Amino acid sequence: MEVLQKNRLTEFENSDNTTYFGDWVNNIDVYKNLFSCGKPYKNVIIPNFLNTDVIEQITRDFPCDFENNKDWFYYNNPLEVKYLNSNVENYPTSLKDIYYALSTKQIVNLFSEITAIDELEYDPTLYGSSIHAHGRNGRLHLHLDYEKHPKLENKERRLNVILYLNKEWKHEWNGQTELWDEEVTECVTKHHVTYNSALLFQTNNLSWHGVPEKIKCPVNEFRKTMAYYYISPLTSQANPNKYGVDSNGYRTKASFIKRPQDPVIPQLDKLYDIRPQRRITKDDIDSIWPTWNNEQY
Repeated sequence: MEVLQKNRLTEFENSDNTTYFGDWVNNIDVYKNLFSCGKPYKNVIIPNFLNTDVIEQITRDFPCDFENNKDWFYYNNPLEVKYLNSNVENYPTSLKDIYYALSTKQIVNLFSEITAIDELEYDPTLYGSSIHAHGRNGRLHLHLDYEKHPKLENKERRLNVILYLNKEWKHEWNGQTELWDEEVTECVTKHHVTYNSALLFQTNNLSWHGVPEKIKCPVNEFRKTMAYYYISPLTSQANPNKYGVDSNGYRTKASFIKRPQDPVIPQLDKLYDIRPQRRITKDDIDSIWPTWNNEQY
């Protein structure tokens, strides 16, 4: 079940991993205050997340063979248009090493201080932690992440780290991460794609987020990000009235929702109903919305 090699992780545990990161590691109190004041729920942007040499190497090494590399999975449906690669052990060394560093007690403790989550842990399965690439017409509708860990007993997701990897990205291409209020009535905060900045935010029953505006970059460009997720012992209470939960009262998959300005489309509602249970397949699209393509809504 564990993804990272134990002997390699031990090497990182016995090293100073702060050398991979920027000066924020020396200003924890600053980011703790900013995180606690984040709106509409706790969040903060950490600029210069990785040190210059590390981010430069990752940028050069980022695997872009989306069509030919079997590790890339392509989501192509009205809710999600993106490439995702979760096979950390096949990443280039520079990128893989960051996953090891983020998994050490030293770095977990720094995020625990920033977030005031005392029992924060790394996820040995790295479930969901991955690299992403959104091309032209890419999107990720508003959603809540899984709540109860689908593979680990009595664990839940608590914290997301999203690192932006594009050196040059124009605002008019969209790609900003939107954070919405609890009632999904208003986008309160937008974080734009900014090189080597990391968005840190809590995950719970209020943390609606996504990249819902269709990306308009040129066909040869991709919005590139690295995602890492932390967990803790399960403290959320099962509740069948929560959005997108299973028969046990917990979300074990992401649950999606429309924004107020989005048109009412019956086919889309059917896909929203499917997604908390499993991935949307080509067969789903063929039967529910056969005329859809990612140039459309």
